[in-house]
Amino acid sequence: MFAYHRQLIADSPRSLAYRDALRRVVKSGDAVIDLGSGSGVLAFFAAEAGARRVYAIERGHMADAISLLVSHLGFADRIEVRHQHSREVELPERASVLVSETLGSFGLEEQIISQTIDARARLLTEDATIIPRRVALWLVPVELPDLHERHVSWWSKPRYGFDLSPIRVFASNTLVTGDITAAAYLARPARIIDVDLTTVTDPNVSGRASFEAERDGVLHGFGGWFDATLIEGITLANDEPHATCWAQVFLPLDEPVALTRGTRVEAELESHDGTAWRWRGRAGEREFDQTTWLSAPPCIK
Repeated sequence: MFAYHRQLIADSPRSLAYRDALRRVVKSGDAVIDLGSGSGVLAFFAAEAGARRVYAIERGHMADAISLLVSHLGFADRIEVRHQHSREVELPERASVLVSETLGSFGLEEQIISQTIDARARLLTEDATIIPRRVALWLVPVELPDLHERHVSWWSKPRYGFDLSPIRVFASNTLVTGDITAAAYLARPARIIDVDLTTVTDPNVSGRASFEAERDGVLHGFGGWFDATLIEGITLANDEPHATCWAQVFLPLDEPVALTRGTRVEAELESHDGTAWRWRGRAGEREFDQTTWLSAPPCIK
């Protein structure tokens, strides 16, 4: 638990971007919500920036560590820790600033959309500032034979005399994290989903993108990442040029597709509040349709 949060705190581009955003928007007298507070560092930044009251909402047991640090740092008169899921929280006032770093490697996996929608309705003033303001998802066709072999093709070969190949279909419908560099790109990346967290009303989002292969190669799947606009002028991203604690994601194809330069690749991406994903489309003459709903066999118990 602490090793994970040490990694987050030590990610200075991430931490300093949030600190700078809070310093620019928090005013004396503001009530601030830190949703999914984790280690509490964003709540500490908000208090340092002059907030009158900060509600640090954390459903995990890191809430106990936040309480310890609040007392140690002398913030007990300004930071109130709530050891609850944000949807269960009731506050004595509506906050004018919401800050949240519930961002996964593909942006939406920690249900930042639905939690923000709920907070807007119940916990925030109508003109509240929301950090991050926007989250956009990017996709790019990639040639990644080693990653595909490790996570998908591996299951097709007999192991110790046993045929384990029925597992391959589940493995190929799973999002995998990894380091994806520009050397693997078969085309130019495209922004496929763009979510405005100040106005979005449906946690299920989707988008389409079209690509043209810039070289011959084998399409093993798609690389993905996010960029987040915290406030105007301050952004965070986890694509390869940006060194952050987030890796990128790999959306594999069950069967790789050989591409020649100029081949069109069409993709549609759906996110069901970040808990389930679907990627489908066409690469040349080959169609594909995959979803994390098929990432495990059905439970028969």
